[in-house]
Amino acid sequence: MCAPKVVVAETAGFCFGVKRAVKMAYDAAKGEGPVFTLGPLIHNPQVVDSLREKGIEVTSSVEEIPEGAVVVIRSHGVPVDVLERLQENDIRIVDATCPFVKRAQQIVRSLAEEGFSVVIFGDKKHPEVKALVSYGMGRASIYPEIPNDKVKIGVVSQTTQLLEKFLQAVKEIIDKCPFSELRVHNTVCQSTAERQKECRQIAREADVVIVVGGKNSANTKKLVDIARSMGKETHHIEVASELSPSWFLGKRVIGITAGASTPDWIISEVVEEVRRMTGGVVNGRQSG
Repeated sequence: MCAPKVVVAETAGFCFGVKRAVKMAYDAAKGEGPVFTLGPLIHNPQVVDSLREKGIEVTSSVEEIPEGAVVVIRSHGVPVDVLERLQENDIRIVDATCPFVKRAQQIVRSLAEEGFSVVIFGDKKHPEVKALVSYGMGRASIYPEIPNDKVKIGVVSQTTQLLEKFLQAVKEIIDKCPFSELRVHNTVCQSTAERQKECRQIAREADVVIVVGGKNSANTKKLVDIARSMGKETHHIEVASELSPSWFLGKRVIGITAGASTPDWIISEVVEEVRRMTGGVVNGRQSG
């Protein structure tokens, strides 16, 4: 039997915003004083563990951060009131909010200042969405909650959402809401959109798809959803040790992709383990 082909996504791995945030955190650890992040810097437990080894601790409370410490604002951003409380204390702030998330925050604030009711398409439990709501100054709601009065409405998306789902939500708002003016901003990150597009391309060809990334990573879970929606056997793993040889029995093409917060070394280990288990020929990102 011929060895299977292993197709690895070229877009797999750290996006610009994550790479920037991790570098800023490591740089902060080289300075004086304790370093904290408010919540995990990114949604990847292996990277968070690596940061902890460098002395960067995770906390969920501003009150737990001592005076004189450094706090790194994670890539998802933080609510306005949290930022204000940090600024009031003797704490040095390193703002590693992803520039694309920062842009979405600024758009929400601008819309609210112009008198728009802002509808945010996203997961209400996600830290990015919680921060976005705070920039709406009391005028923001999370889809599917939409105004039922004739008002000016602005619509934005969590940066890691599926573009197709965002556009469906916009259509529903147009159909159901008696707005006087509608302003739609596509705040889905271009990097996210490219990963999703490549995931579809790989899923069309592959018999089984491996998605590598944190189990609590929103953008990684979207890749899983895409592959499964195309009817493909899909496995979401964090590390190579979770792979099972049974997944690859009788498979001709194995697809591998990864979320934006998955480091290259984890992807490489997964590719190597798949190659070892199957004798597969890697097409794309080379093993080793």
